[in-house]
Amino acid sequence: MSGRRPLRIAYLFGGLNTGGPERQMVALAERLPKDRFEVEFVLLRQAGPMAPAAEAAGARVRVLGWAGRDVPLHRLRRVWNVLWLGPELRRGRYDIVDAWMLYGYGMAALVRPVARFPVLITGRRVLTDFLPRLKPIERVLYAVARHGTDAVVAVSQAVREDAIEHEHLDPARIRVIRNGVVIPPPMAPPERAASRAGWGFGPDDLIVGSVANYTSRKGLELLIRVVAGLRTQLPELRLVLVGEGVHRPVLEALVAELGASDIVRLHGRELDARRLYGAFDIFAHASETEGGPNAVMEAAAAALPIVATRAGGTDEVVEDGVSGLLVPVDDEAAFSAALLRLATDPTLCALLSAAARQRAATVFGMDRMVAEFAALYEELAERKGVRR
Repeated sequence: MSGRRPLRIAYLFGGLNTGGPERQMVALAERLPKDRFEVEFVLLRQAGPMAPAAEAAGARVRVLGWAGRDVPLHRLRRVWNVLWLGPELRRGRYDIVDAWMLYGYGMAALVRPVARFPVLITGRRVLTDFLPRLKPIERVLYAVARHGTDAVVAVSQAVREDAIEHEHLDPARIRVIRNGVVIPPPMAPPERAASRAGWGFGPDDLIVGSVANYTSRKGLELLIRVVAGLRTQLPELRLVLVGEGVHRPVLEALVAELGASDIVRLHGRELDARRLYGAFDIFAHASETEGGPNAVMEAAAAALPIVATRAGGTDEVVEDGVSGLLVPVDDEAAFSAALLRLATDPTLCALLSAAARQRAATVFGMDRMVAEFAALYEELAERKGVRR
């Protein structure tokens, strides 16, 4: 690579909040070789709490400052934002625009003739069950993006197959690049005790943890009902839900209705939830739909015994009976039985957690993800004749 300039890459996104895709982008920006890649975040709305981490990783952060919803095209008065984006991207002189989510890759595909960047990569990180909820103008935007991209990155084989079946994407354009995780050191006993005490729980309590946005499809109500229902058999059982979202009032009402305020904690948003995994005894994930669940991968890396729903790409992370337990989606009885099994069988927990950590290291390692993205970027740049 000697004598060649770095490829200029723009990550186009709404804002650097604390979600899984944002953390993956920042991790990638930090680890891509600086002599081969120069990364810039182009944020449509606001900087977000992870912007300082992106800058610390050596990336520039540009904030366009759009107000309102993620996809502003549904209001004619915001069409100006779209017209403005093309010149903004053109000024950046990017070789590659990598747009990870719908509102990013739709906009990028629409303004590409004006922006004139050689390569557009779009991401598929969720299943397409959101398509029926799109507004008509959003459907148009989505169609433009579907046909105007050079490559599509899917986070799991399940997402790839879903995109082929429901979007009719060309399989040759889809590259599966699974998200990456870093294997953390074990949490120090004083830190673990302090985290548990912060929730009002002690060393003898059995804490089930879950990390997910407080939305209707994450199965958090099911988790609350399951833990509340096991109180008689497992009086030491506790539940901590790390996240935030519009569904909080519903969760709070359910906790009150079940009289479970003494055993359930809604922790709220955490800038880096990975620091809390070591304070859990068991990890639970009850989502109804998933692309490639970051939280489950992080729990595996933290060597936690896992019980999760068999949603989307989750079974590519957890091998049932080997590195965790999988149950059907929205099956409260099955989830309760699996959780009870883990709570009462420490030998099984030890076996599953060790296998989970090993799988996270070998299949979902961060270095592997960075190498695969780097190879894709350089392959597409060469194919498009990008001069370096």
